[in-house]
Amino acid sequence: MSDEQNLIKEVDEEVRQDNYKRIWNKYKKHIFILIIILITLVVSINVYKLNKQKKIEKQSELFFQAAQYIELEDYQNAKRILEEINYSQTTGYSDLSFLYLIDLVNKKKISLDLNELKIKKNSLFYGLIKLQKFNNEINSNIENIDNLNEIIDLSKPSSNWKYLAHELLSSYYLKKNDLENALQSLNAIINSKDSSEYIRERARTIVEMLKKEK
Repeated sequence: MSDEQNLIKEVDEEVRQDNYKRIWNKYKKHIFILIIILITLVVSINVYKLNKQKKIEKQSELFFQAAQYIELEDYQNAKRILEEINYSQTTGYSDLSFLYLIDLVNKKKISLDLNELKIKKNSLFYGLIKLQKFNNEINSNIENIDNLNEIIDLSKPSSNWKYLAHELLSSYYLKKNDLENALQSLNAIINSKDSSEYIRERARTIVEMLKKEK
């Protein structure tokens, strides 16, 4: 390489370094701010994940503690813990707590206004919880049921809970002496190819009993 070429290369390198220094001096504050934001974001995400994991672990401990109280027939302490978990609405244990509380109410182990409990509409168990609550109302407060349309929606063919919904609807209609709608729900189960043999046989038995009573 000639001296002239070396000189041109050195000049280019100096110009490049001067450009870098100029850019750095002009934007260094912005670069520092961006780095701080990125570090803060990463730390915040990690702290959020850690706190969420701690909440899940804590609620898991509380849930199984409540389950132990149920086994020991200490229903009041179980109720207290399950309500605490449900009200927090932070993990899936909140929904499981709702289901356990409904079961305890249905078994008459505790007294509780189920309307005070919380459930998110995007919950995986939303439909099941609504149906269990409806079942409780059929047996205890049938004259004040105000969400019948929601239960009817859960009985539609697209619903994952349609067969349980039809069973409960038939029970509701029978208690209201609405034989036509009760038979309609039972026949929806019997005529379905997707329902289990057990639930179809149960529906057939009820239909046969109703026919004998006519």
